Amino acid sequence: MAAGAYDASIPLSPDAVIRDRLDRGDVTVPVLPAVAGAALSLLNDPGADSATIAATIRTDQSLAGHVMKFANSPLARSGAPIVSLQQAMARLGMRRIAEVALAACVGPKLFKAPAYARLVDRTWNESLATALWAGEIARGLRHNVEVSFLCGLLHQIGRPVVLQALQESLEAPGVAPAGTDPEALLEAHGAAAGLLVARRWNLPDAVAETIAHIADFRAAPRAPERVALVAAARAFALLTLADGEPDAAALAALPEMAEINLYLADIEVLLAQLDALRRTLVEMSL
Repeated sequence: MAAGAYDASIPLSPDAVIRDRLDRGDVTVPVLPAVAGAALSLLNDPGADSATIAATIRTDQSLAGHVMKFANSPLARSGAPIVSLQQAMARLGMRRIAEVALAACVGPKLFKAPAYARLVDRTWNESLATALWAGEIARGLRHNVEVSFLCGLLHQIGRPVVLQALQESLEAPGVAPAGTDPEALLEAHGAAAGLLVARRWNLPDAVAETIAHIADFRAAPRAPERVALVAAARAFALLTLADGEPDAAALAALPEMAEINLYLADIEVLLAQLDALRRTLVEMSL
């Protein structure tokens, strides 16, 4: 039997198949769009040339639309409405534009798992909300806003890869679909898949460390405080996407808040932006 093939007479669980494929690096990772690569370079290196992103946005109607939506969103807009792309670039700055471009390029449409489209969409909404909150928290704490946004946006990038692999596996002979729990598979394999994406896309070390240790920021060997900031942003994000009003005291009790010295008063100030962030999230998801 060829390497990597499965004996159809012995049904395997999707968990076993996905684990084996990840161990061999045999999962489908989408090609990173060129504009996303340029955005990553700009966010990771302040000296990088922004001309590629600017030129692409000017000629890409869909991308320009995303930029204009964000520029006029409650979270970004100040003063009169922005009516031109040039005005948006001048007002927001190219690094903020790079964040928007990256978010537009690496969303759900990049992955092919139609049977799990709702899970892919939910994962992306959580990641985008985490990125927005990570930027706001980092700004208040005077941490690196761009790196925090990037880590928040990509901390779950392995999950849609797992869902894509799950769909492929269930369509293959010799795989038993009974009892398949996609949520359990995401918990079990999301980080490993994310680290594979990080290697294939040559993501910054900060992103890889966040992917690996978001569930336990204290285990991060280089920058546990940065990972804790993203974990804190994720807590804000989950409350943002839930119904009802958030509990500031419950947030303040989380260990990641203590790690980054984010206290109850700080949390209440951040939560004052909740409605604006929710509206921005809706507009960026369209």
